[in-house]
This record gives sequence, structure tokens and C-alpha cells, in this order.
Amino acid sequence: MGLSVPHYIRSTDIQDTVIRYEWDNWDPEGPGHRMDEEFCKRLENLSQRAAFAYAIATAEWIVYRYGRLSDDPLPWQYLEAAWAQVIDIRYAALSVEGDANINDWAGPIRRPIWRAILYAEYAGFEAHDDALPSDPAARNVGLAQYIITDPTPFRRWSEQILERLETHYPMNPEEHLGEVVPREALDPDFNLRIEQTESLINKFLAGLDYRANPFLNLPERMLRQGFEGTPYVFSIEEDRRHRFEW
Repeated sequence: MGLSVPHYIRSTDIQDTVIRYEWDNWDPEGPGHRMDEEFCKRLENLSQRAAFAYAIATAEWIVYRYGRLSDDPLPWQYLEAAWAQVIDIRYAALSVEGDANINDWAGPIRRPIWRAILYAEYAGFEAHDDALPSDPAARNVGLAQYIITDPTPFRRWSEQILERLETHYPMNPEEHLGEVVPREALDPDFNLRIEQTESLINKFLAGLDYRANPFLNLPERMLRQGFEGTPYVFSIEEDRRHRFEW
């Protein structure tokens, strides 16, 4: 079973078939490449996992925006693997810069999609390197607001979810990574209860097919990389133990 588009995105009318913005593949300071400074400051107050999850969820809005212009399954496979990395970085081997020829991802449709998953990837690297995933996450926010013709639904979701993450997943000065964030936490209609985390994560892991998604790691490879426990099974107790032993 592949990654499904969240209902809160599917219920919007953002799949415009017309490109209504300017795009330059190579100008890092041009429109569509700029960071949302306000969101970056707020995201810095989240746990690293929460900021990473926010970057992925924002990328889902961007990829879905082009749903009537691109049927490439790779971005959704990539984002599925990124959600697995919120749990443990060893669940996937992601390198959008290395996995794809950048020339195949040019133009005002393909390059924004590439950018969205690149920023999600960077957020993951930053989170698991005890750095700042807030920067790439905020860049995805800026990108989404630029390429979605009417970003009102996105902005509404963005503010609502950021408030939720600020409440449930604040930065702990003594342990930056934070609790695992289930994908359901980014659904504004989901009645989030933190005590559900382990069951939600195990439900997600049970639905993954590492044989069908080329970005997901095989269990034996994860074990060779030092994964402790059983791959594709989550224990919140073990996760907490590892975090607080660092």
C-alpha cells in the first residue's frame, strides 16, 4: 500500500492546470526559493522531529498541487520513505540529488516538486544530526505559498497545525530530537492523543512495503547499520531510552 494523499489536502481545490508564477531553476534567491522567516522562527521552537514532519507534510501539499500535471509516483514514494525516517533515519536511503538527474527535474512543474522533496530530505538530515530542520521546513512553506494559486487553504492548515505542534512537540533544551510524530498529527481533523503514538506508528510501519518502494531499506540492511530491535516494529519505550542515553 503506497502513501495516500491526506483528505485535508484532497478536499481543497489546489490542482490548478495553469502555471501562474515565474520560475527560475537556478536563482536561489528568486521567487519560490525564499524562506518564510516568520515560520522559521516559530519552527525553531519545535522538536527536531516535529519540524521534520512539518517539512514533509508541507511537501505533500506541493506535490499534490501538480497532481493534474504530473503522474510521477516517485515523489510520493520519496515522501513515504521520509515519514519512515521521522521514526528512524535508517528506514530509508534518501538522496534526491544523487538519485535523480537534475536535468530531468527542470521547469516550473518538475523543479518545484524536486525542491519540495529536497527540502524535506534536508530537514531529515538536520533533525538526525542535531541541527536545525527549521530552515528547510520554512523554505517548503515559502515554496508552497508561492506555487499554489490560492494558498488560503494551505495557510489555514499551516497555522492550525503549527499551533498543534507547538503545544504537543515543543523543543526540549535537554533532548532536541523529541518524540516520534505520527503522520496523523498533521491532520487537523484528527483528535490527537499522544498516548496513541506507538499504535499509530506501528500501523504506519505495517503498511509499508520495502519491496515496492525503492527508497525504503531492507530489514537486514537496517540491522547492519546498527538498528536495534525489530525493523518495521516500533517501541516508544525503546525510542525514549535511546534518546535519553545520548
